[in-house]
Amino acid sequence: EFAFIGAIPERRLLLEALSGWLALRNGVPIGYGTVSALYRSSEIAFNVFDAFRGAEAAHVYGWVLACVQHLFGVDTFTIYPYQLGQNNEEGLASGAWWFYQKLGFRPRDRTTLATMRRELARLRRNPGRRSSRTTLVELADHNVYYSAGRARHAVIGELALGRIGLAASKLLAERYGSERERGERELSREAARRFGLSITGWTNGERLAWRRWAPLLVLVGGVERWSRAERRAAIEVVRAKGGRRESEFATRFDAHRKLRAGFLRLMPWSTS
Repeated sequence: EFAFIGAIPERRLLLEALSGWLALRNGVPIGYGTVSALYRSSEIAFNVFDAFRGAEAAHVYGWVLACVQHLFGVDTFTIYPYQLGQNNEEGLASGAWWFYQKLGFRPRDRTTLATMRRELARLRRNPGRRSSRTTLVELADHNVYYSAGRARHAVIGELALGRIGLAASKLLAERYGSERERGERELSREAARRFGLSITGWTNGERLAWRRWAPLLVLVGGVERWSRAERRAAIEVVRAKGGRRESEFATRFDAHRKLRAGFLRLMPWSTS
């Protein structure tokens, strides 16, 4: 069994849908982690309690991926360097990088990919040996990815999602200086006019999501050429961000082609 635990609206990330999860066997917790999802992709942190590590860890992890795919509609998964052993002695000692590699995860960084191939060749010649700490540190320097379908680049790990938040902050600073609260109010009204919105009947969480997203909705280009249905669908994306289940936000956002594309133009690609 897996329990996925979302965040209340005021503690949610600006973009990614974030959940904690707990794995249970016969009602006993055996592991835990987090998942963030957006752009039909997901970053997953995975931890198994010491008493349950061993043969079943890969089986449990496979079910974690299946649950995340079902809940968020993702087709690409990534693991960040810390989980692989970067600045994480436990990850290095356990050979975490090879755990994910054997499940089909691969680096996209060319240097890391070349290191993996050299190490695989060496291990085939000496099956009884383990990778050195130096090699594991080199391997853990970049994300690894698994794609259930065609490999894509517009995914968590390759997108510099944090730059969108910086773009929103820059807009507020340039227009309103230190008067951030006034800026949020005025941008909320500007975004509402742009999208033809009335927030009558919205919950506090939905209103909060609109206020946080207003700078982004002002920055997104070409909205005037969107159809009324497309603008309405974008409103429902933001409303879902402040709604009961953040997984609904992720699926609505990923279904909105023009909103996804507009956000891509607001951020440069990551160099990781």
